[in-house]
Amino acid sequence: MDILGRSLDLPPVLKWGAEGAALVIPCLYIGLLLGLYLFVSPAWAPAMAPRMYDNARLLQLFVLVGASAALILAAARSAIASSWIALARPVQTLIAVFLGGAALSAVLSPVSQLGALHVALTGLLLASFFLVCMAVRAFPAIEALLCTSLLAGAALVLLEFWTTFALHAFEGRAFSWVSPFLDFANVRFFSQYQAYALLIIPLAATVLPLRRGARLAVYLIAAGFWSLQFMVGTRAVWVGFGAATCVVPLLLRQGRLPWLRANLLPVLSGGLIYALFATLVLSQPSATPIPAKNSLLERSGESSEERKLLARRAIQLIGDHPVMGVGPGQFGFHYSDTPAAHPHNTPLQLLAEYGLVAGGAGLGLGVALVVFALRRVRQGSAHKLDTTTATLSAALVMGLTDSLFSGNLTMPHSQVLLVVLAGWLVGRSQRMRSVEPAVPSRALTTTLAGVALLCAAVTAILALEYLHVIRDMPYPPQLRAPNFWQYGRFDAW
Repeated sequence: MDILGRSLDLPPVLKWGAEGAALVIPCLYIGLLLGLYLFVSPAWAPAMAPRMYDNARLLQLFVLVGASAALILAAARSAIASSWIALARPVQTLIAVFLGGAALSAVLSPVSQLGALHVALTGLLLASFFLVCMAVRAFPAIEALLCTSLLAGAALVLLEFWTTFALHAFEGRAFSWVSPFLDFANVRFFSQYQAYALLIIPLAATVLPLRRGARLAVYLIAAGFWSLQFMVGTRAVWVGFGAATCVVPLLLRQGRLPWLRANLLPVLSGGLIYALFATLVLSQPSATPIPAKNSLLERSGESSEERKLLARRAIQLIGDHPVMGVGPGQFGFHYSDTPAAHPHNTPLQLLAEYGLVAGGAGLGLGVALVVFALRRVRQGSAHKLDTTTATLSAALVMGLTDSLFSGNLTMPHSQVLLVVLAGWLVGRSQRMRSVEPAVPSRALTTTLAGVALLCAAVTAILALEYLHVIRDMPYPPQLRAPNFWQYGRFDAW
């Protein structure tokens, strides 16, 4: 299914006159806001709550609610309505069924506040998709801004890691991989952020007008980021990487080998950095073991059995609640055999929590997005390699494959990255296609903006209510089973 049912009369803003000039401000606003999030989110979570996972969620909500504020401007409302018109009718239907069914499931669920939060977050993510699409389509420089932000975020993680490690060595202390490292790069943020970001980081060397020395610096940052994947990355990320580097090159008609070389070079270089690190540092008697090594060699069987148990329980819940599901975000209230509060598999989570109708519509949207991206790869490489589209599509395949084993779309970092990737891909395609008029009606424009702003209001109100309830509660470090909030089985609010 092709997401784009029709093309748009939307060339870059500088050619638009007064209407195009009105889009410059919202495009720059969205680009800068999301760019700042992509820069700080992999390594920093503000102390807005006493719980680390809740910090990351609140940062995400702050950014998404802030992005929805762009809809106050008439130009932004008109642009997202035009993007809606450009979608194929089946895709529009899937979005309506997904949101409508999710809302009904939340209303009928035992913990309706939590369900409402999930639905409102989904609405905000969809609104942000349209806003990213608008910004990329109308203002091509946004692509350079997004690339730079992701690159800078990776550099920030590396700077924090090596600075912390060097300080421990200088002070004669053994570096602990649990703390401080996992305090800013744990599996919930780091590995599942990497699943979508790893392949995009080297893209800055292609998108930005850099000289040879600067391009080398980009590849060094990418290699350093890959070295951390070797150190503490999850197996699911590697499975996703394998899927991406198998599927996308097969679809390329031109530039297959250059694209593979550009993406494999940071991986191999990162592996070399890791090998040197392991030889010179981890071989020391005082060195603490890397968590991923323990997971791969000692806990792999246990982890696999947990995944099977989670899958069986999710399938059972689907059978018990086929129509409405158990309620958005409420898998953990029906399952407690392991600490997990979600099934670590995005399709099973959607079907179990949202029901076969709404969950099936959500899966249909994911399939349509992947098919759309891969078609753009095939078509764009007919005469010349489109490196950006190929790389973004590969990152999409890598992240969604990882979600089959980790359920990464429960996590705030992964959700925002998926939205950015999807909007980036669709916005690029809309900018490059032949055009035909697409003028939204006032009713459509008002409806779409109203739904987005309603989701922002619901999210803000319920998040503040949650913060008020937990403000004086003691922090239970053993209760780290996240779904929406850090403790995915908390319903006393």
